[in-house]
Formats: sequence, structure tokens, C-alpha cells
Amino acid sequence: MGAVQGVAGAASQLLGGGLMALDIGNLDWRLIFFVNLPIAAYALIAGKWFIVETRDAASARLDLMGALLGASALTAILLPAMVGQEQHWPWWAITGVLSSVPLFVAFITYESRLMRRGGVPIIDPSIFKNDGVAIGMSASFLFFSAISSFSLSLTIFLQVGLGQTPLQAAMLFLPSTVAFFAGSLVSASLAKQLRHQAPTLGMGIFGFGLLIAVIDGFVGGERWALTISVILQGFGQGIIIPLLLNMVLSTVANSEAGMASGVFSTTQTAGSAFGVTIVGVILFGISDGSGGGVYGTAFAVATLYNLVAVTLGLFLFRALQRGNNGSRA
Repeated sequence: MGAVQGVAGAASQLLGGGLMALDIGNLDWRLIFFVNLPIAAYALIAGKWFIVETRDAASARLDLMGALLGASALTAILLPAMVGQEQHWPWWAITGVLSSVPLFVAFITYESRLMRRGGVPIIDPSIFKNDGVAIGMSASFLFFSAISSFSLSLTIFLQVGLGQTPLQAAMLFLPSTVAFFAGSLVSASLAKQLRHQAPTLGMGIFGFGLLIAVIDGFVGGERWALTISVILQGFGQGIIIPLLLNMVLSTVANSEAGMASGVFSTTQTAGSAFGVTIVGVILFGISDGSGGGVYGTAFAVATLYNLVAVTLGLFLFRALQRGNNGSRA
């Protein structure tokens, strides 16, 4: 999985930058979405032949109400945060954030009642009583919030702040994806040697790469320093991502693995959206359409969020490691 993600990362950046450079039909950045079309077509065709049909002995009803409440709660908090600054924080943005609290309460209450009635909820809230799940999901949330948001701020800094073309900016990500591929290849052997300390090592390498980016943003944005930064980040991510899901799932019973995997995927998506929101607010709040020097400072300050998120995630990984060692003892 990690190796495939590394190759996909390299291909997507280059394809996206190349399509924007071609600018067919004056569509500009909209062309990047054409990358998804052949992939979706392949998935539809290959899925028919390669995905094996499986069924539970007792089929469960889909938890539509739980899905609606959960999606509404996430939308109520993320959408205002993403567009609130651009709209100068209208009343509906504040109302939306405030409404997310009762929506989350309603979601948890409904899922708990459904579980007590013998139904199958999307998420059993009691799963978070497991310290390993709570710590692992929190660390995952912080980790994925740092990945997506850094890509956003670096891309804007390169193109708007330093005046590079989309293709030139995409080329900077190429060493990162090669490093990601390399990190994923050594991930399994590191896990055998270091056990649960391997993700901690990966998080530390990722964080060191972010620190270089912060310093470089303040001093002017040297491309060689940014290259070193993204290489370290890619290598650290390559170590972590193949291990992270298994690390979290190792804290739950086999019967809860499917639910915990779904929670992990939701946490990954929510963390990415949250990180992009926070970094976007910082980046555009500081730059405010100003010149390259200001974008360098804005990029550095925004990357400080990534660094703080990774540092907190590192401490959580250490706590999860101690918990796993204690449970085995």
C-alpha cells in the first residue's frame, strides 16, 4: 500500500502540473480532475472481476440515520471553517459551528441507543473507551492534518510567492514521492526491529522535515532547502502510513476491526479537512494577496501548525506504544 501511494503521489503531481501547463481549452486548473476519469473507469471495470463478493451470516440494516447525523455534524463544523474567512465570517458560519455540538451529541446518543437495541451502528461510541483507540485516532487525526495542509501551503508559496509554474512546483514534490516509496519499502523491516517505535521514528523524521521548511520560509524560500524538507517528510510518511492502521487496529478485538477501520478512514478525511482549513486561514490571513516575501512568512507560520500537530502526534504515539507494551506485559 505504501509503495503504491508513493508512485501515485509522483504521478498525480506531474500529471496535474503537466495538464495545467497545457491549459487545454483555457480550463486552467480544472483540467486536473481529468486525471480521475481513467482511474474511475478502471476501478469500475476491474472491480467487477477482482473484488470477491462476501456476505455476513446475518445481514444488518444500513445505519442511514447515523450516517446523516454524523455527516451533518462534520459539515456543520468544517464548512464554516473553510469558507468563513472568505465570506468575512457571516452569521451562518458562526451558527454552523455552534450547531455542530448538539449534532455530535445527537449522533453519539443515537448510535448508543441503536447499539443497545441490538442494531449495527456506523460507529459504536464505546469503542473510544479503549485508550488505544482514542490515542491512536487522535494521533492519526493530527498526522493526516499535517500532510494535506502542508501540500496546500507549499504549492501556494511556490506558485504565488516564488512565481513558479504549476509544472515547476510539481517537480519539487517528485523527490518527496521517491522518498515515500523508499520509506514504505523499509517500513516492514523497521517494524520488525523497532516494533511500535517505528512509527515514532517516522513521525520524528517527518517533523524534522517540517522544521527545515519553517526555517526556510522565514529566510526566503531556498529551493534546495525545500527539497531536503520534502524528502525527509516523504521518507517519514512512507514509514508511518503502512504501519499506522495496523498499529491502531492492534488495540481492538477482531470483531471490532471493521468498525475501527471505518473510524480510521473518517479520522483521516476529517483530519485532512481540518488541517487544510487551519493552514488556509493562517496562510491567507497573513499574506492577504501581498508579495513573495510576505508569502514566505505566511508559509512559515502556517507550517508551524504542521510542526505542532506532528509534535503532539509524536507524544501520542509514545503513549500508544507504552500502552501496547503494558497490555502485552
